Amino acid sequence: MDENVLLAHSNISLARQPIVDSRLSVMGYELLYRKNAIAMQADVIDGVGATAQVISASLFEFGVENLVGSNKAFVNFPRAYLLSPNGMPIHKENLIIEVMEDAGFDAILLSSLRHWVKAGCSIALDDFVFHSKLTPFIDLAEYVKLDMLTLGNENFHQQVEALRGFSVKIIAQKVETWEDYQFCRLLGVEYFQGYFFERPEVITSKTSKVNSMTLLQIMSSLLNTSSFSVDELERIVSQDAGLVHKLLRYLNSPLTGLVASVDSVRLAIMLIGVEQLKSLTNLLLMSEMVGDRHVLLEQIMVRAKHAELFAKNRGYDNQDKYFLAGMLSMIDVCTGMKLNEVLGELPLPNEFINAIMYRSGRVGNALDLVEYYNNGRIIKNQQDFEDLKITYLSAVKWVDEFLVAI
Repeated sequence: MDENVLLAHSNISLARQPIVDSRLSVMGYELLYRKNAIAMQADVIDGVGATAQVISASLFEFGVENLVGSNKAFVNFPRAYLLSPNGMPIHKENLIIEVMEDAGFDAILLSSLRHWVKAGCSIALDDFVFHSKLTPFIDLAEYVKLDMLTLGNENFHQQVEALRGFSVKIIAQKVETWEDYQFCRLLGVEYFQGYFFERPEVITSKTSKVNSMTLLQIMSSLLNTSSFSVDELERIVSQDAGLVHKLLRYLNSPLTGLVASVDSVRLAIMLIGVEQLKSLTNLLLMSEMVGDRHVLLEQIMVRAKHAELFAKNRGYDNQDKYFLAGMLSMIDVCTGMKLNEVLGELPLPNEFINAIMYRSGRVGNALDLVEYYNNGRIIKNQQDFEDLKITYLSAVKWVDEFLVAI
């Protein structure tokens, strides 16, 4: 089991560093990419992938509300992301988009930033150095971050004076000492970030893997509008347990405001919506959360499809519930967490959770029978055995065809 667990999930990390006001109260956190739990620096090779990983980890694993509470979340956005037409599944109310110093401040970027601001986002200019040609960008921004360590006191002072005529809030970053802090305060700087207050705190969580080919199939289906089908989309999404888990986690976040329970993959897709699903899929692709094609994936898919086909053979209603129940009954292996903890984080009806955890009701009974059959345990009722045998062979055939297809 331990070997399978390692294949089914991985660890994901990010760091957060507080931004404080003049009373040393936290007003926000900068969320920073970290490739692992022991990384001291970002070591960013691909800016787009790093930003995607920070945002996807915030959405799917940690929860933005757990990382920053009601405070602001500052995230670096490289130029490619800012120009992306796919949009971002973000919480616009508390996200601050940091425009990096190498973003290329041209008319194309300005137009894109205006689009983001019009959509309700706030902008911060990171590692900023004033120039008159950058005035349109300053007018769009809510925050300007000045690097005290790089600028030095004299240049820092000049930058503050140059920005006094604008309605932007200045954040002094890389404040290393008490003297730095007092110097900034004397200049009237409102917000501060740096080692003097706190070093970046690395946070790590287990994350379920998603098969990159599944994501590509979804993107292909969503882009091919002439033959788009919710049924086809449901079929694709249903074949990746890690993806189902992430989508349910997303639905259960305050970002969506969902108050309903979800007991099928189809309903999850309908609640997310096509455009948002496209954004989420694009985000996962760029964050390179790629799942390997391994034996455990096949086991999960066989159990889920077996439960669905068994329900269909018996003429039960809502057969898609059986598929989801079969998939989620092994989601603890994908996430490396206890099953009750995983299910407790998902927007599932209590009776559905009880069916998976305690095998109550018709869904729970079907799961028990499928698991007994798969483990070679005795099936007392002969009709149950015959139905399980027929549907198991069909489930294996279906999964084999799927694995060949991807």
